[in-house]
Amino acid sequence: MTRLDPSVEYRPLIMIIPRRHLTERQLPEGYHYQSYDPTLEKAWIDLQCSVGLFKDPADAWAAWQTFVPSIERFLFVADTQGNLVGSAGLWPGTHFGPERLRLHDVAVREDHQHKGIAQAMICKLSVRYDEAPGKYPLYVVTQTNSYGAVALYSRLGFTPYLGAYQGCTEEQNHANWEIATKILREKVPA
Repeated sequence: MTRLDPSVEYRPLIMIIPRRHLTERQLPEGYHYQSYDPTLEKAWIDLQCSVGLFKDPADAWAAWQTFVPSIERFLFVADTQGNLVGSAGLWPGTHFGPERLRLHDVAVREDHQHKGIAQAMICKLSVRYDEAPGKYPLYVVTQTNSYGAVALYSRLGFTPYLGAYQGCTEEQNHANWEIATKILREKVPA
């Protein structure tokens, strides 16, 4: 996960991964999962805004309020000083009609990125998802201006979803992925 790139046009993207594809990975040395604590609110809001997932702390706070009743589906990663450096969750989405869980709000502070924190959280949440009954693959909603995240999801085994979904025709989705592919070729080193 990197910061959203405001110079890149926003286009929504969905990626999916087969069930039972990932195994848990350890967090890098110096990091640990932190249990939910109501005092995480401000740190979570700061984290989400720092990577551009929310432009305004008020919007992040409103999202936080919707997450708290089901906070057990979220992970929080702290450094050795107890500072929140990463979070991710499984959250309901309705992109395919009926509500089902998806990977949501994966964020790692910029100065802690590229160490394996996001990978560890994604793998842990994927294993949790696989342990729940269901027939659908895990999915994640991302966007063209988050090409670093798209590259990470791809390396982990997520693939582009190319069909129609709520609010997006199959043709528009194909166009979005064509743009995303061009951006990835230009912006992400091979």
